Amino acid sequence: MKELAQAKMRLADVLDRAQRAELALAMLTDVIAACTLSGRFDEICVVSNDSEVFWHARELGAKPIAEPATLGGGLNEGLTFAQRYLGRRAAARELVILPADVPLARPDDISAVVDALAVSDAPRAVLVRSRDNGTNALALRPPEAVDMHFGRNSADAHRAAALAARIEIVELELERLAYDIDSADDLAALPGLPVGAATRGWIEARAHYATEHQQ
Repeated sequence: MKELAQAKMRLADVLDRAQRAELALAMLTDVIAACTLSGRFDEICVVSNDSEVFWHARELGAKPIAEPATLGGGLNEGLTFAQRYLGRRAAARELVILPADVPLARPDDISAVVDALAVSDAPRAVLVRSRDNGTNALALRPPEAVDMHFGRNSADAHRAAALAARIEIVELELERLAYDIDSADDLAALPGLPVGAATRGWIEARAHYATEHQQ
């Protein structure tokens, strides 16, 4: 997760800095809750360089992984650091990577990704594409099976990397996981979607605030 000062900058025309930070933390809460309730993980971690995100993660029972300052805050650099940190621990056999802005995610969605990875013991990758060809879930066995290629058209890049490494890759179509929040249109659609409890609370609080200031 990015530092909160830079969170959801594509929404800067419709949300101020504080609102964007609150939304980002609400969505992160729902993602952690979905992972926790799935019961499929030995450890849930949040990669960031933001101390408030670390505090929030700890409150939710997740382990913060601090990006080294020397990495410069790049998404792939931070994820690669965490991938190597977790992958080289003796008990680590599998890794699931999720973005912090998929507020529709449910435990069943998370379990579907883990189940697809667990079909065999062979090296394997599982991919869920976002609606714009990004990567909204990437599961790997072993944890360092594929390099990180998050960014524009990352789903194609991750698929190509798996094939180049001769690792079987499975794509899942999971509508809720495919939905992330990047644009004003995405934000406008949120109230009518089955988002998690924390994001629903943010939506309701924002609506209440808007009503009060219209009176």
